[in-house]
Amino acid sequence: MNEENIDLSSQVGLNLREIRKSKRMSLDDLANVSNVSKLTLGKIERGETNPTVNILWKICRGLNIPLVSLLSFKENIEVHRFGSNYQFSGINNDWFVEPLFNTHGTEWYRGCIEPNSAYSECHLAGSEEIVLVLNGQLEMKVGEKIHQLNQWDVIKFNGEELHTYINRSNEKVHLMLSLSYTTR
Repeated sequence: MNEENIDLSSQVGLNLREIRKSKRMSLDDLANVSNVSKLTLGKIERGETNPTVNILWKICRGLNIPLVSLLSFKENIEVHRFGSNYQFSGINNDWFVEPLFNTHGTEWYRGCIEPNSAYSECHLAGSEEIVLVLNGQLEMKVGEKIHQLNQWDVIKFNGEELHTYINRSNEKVHLMLSLSYTTR
């Protein structure tokens, strides 16, 4: 879908519906947290009205999202070039993760662990993590259990449990990660 094929009001409506449903909210729920009437929200989602900036701000505050989330045009194809997105790094820059997609409640990331380094984390209750090793060898410690992973190996585990990515080699280890939440 190209920008010229859809007007801004329709795109805002599509984005709002998608975000609201991804948060598992009804129109009533959104009306309560945004202080915008259910009738107005329905008209916005259907592209029947051109909302004011004030209304959009109320909706964004209620959903706890940036305004740009409602204003962006989306296509069915997304390409994320390596290094072109924002990256979160470890304190010593020995680990980075780059957010890629959020598809049906699953977050996708690309990550890298520098040589001879480790990184530990845990996620919210009800989370599940999947890690695919793209190159080299990775040691994954999940809880007290250690797993040796090689290129193309995949591990799935409970994300709320403390887990550590360990690279004992002299080369960078690249990963693809997904994080899903069963409870919201």
